[in-house]
Amino acid sequence: PLKEQEDTMPATSDFVKRLYKMLEDHTFSHVVSWGPQGDCFVVKDMNEFTKSILPRMFKHSNFASFIRQLNKYDFHKVKTPNDAQFGEHSWTFRHPDFHADRRDALENIKRKVPAARKSFPSSSNRDHNGDRGASSGNYIPGETSTTELAAVQSYIGVLQNSYQSLAEEQIRVLEHQYGDVMVNFQKGMAQQDALMQGWIQYFL
Repeated sequence: PLKEQEDTMPATSDFVKRLYKMLEDHTFSHVVSWGPQGDCFVVKDMNEFTKSILPRMFKHSNFASFIRQLNKYDFHKVKTPNDAQFGEHSWTFRHPDFHADRRDALENIKRKVPAARKSFPSSSNRDHNGDRGASSGNYIPGETSTTELAAVQSYIGVLQNSYQSLAEEQIRVLEHQYGDVMVNFQKGMAQQDALMQGWIQYFL
């Protein structure tokens, strides 16, 4: 029973528990599942995952937010030889303590402590330290921002493809609906032309 499964889960965050239980549910395996070695998990269909599984397991439908949560717990998007098998829109994530057969290791997955952002140096520091002090104070966005951006860009690509398919389908519908109208219009014009030719011949 689900209640017993929850009781046997080690002390870890709700997010990690839900992530693990999601992968234990084989009804989701066509969309998200453990990798072949059980040392990573694969989102095979990002669009279906966002629409169907995120709302059910995590109470939202924002893939970028899901990526953000993974990064907070030090999961990393990785490239594997199986990427081609799962398709170009698949996403593979790994954590050293997240394994299919290591439920006990989940307690080692902790939320990362945010790194303090470095403030830009004051004008007096720049005067004393020169260019070196100014450059050392720059804040460089971390991996989280890059991964989130990739998630958003990938999702936009899926939406663009869906929109293009919808537009093409609408064009085909319009051609089908108005094709007969154009044919009848051309026939009518031909009949009128023949009638005019007949009148001209009559008067001549």
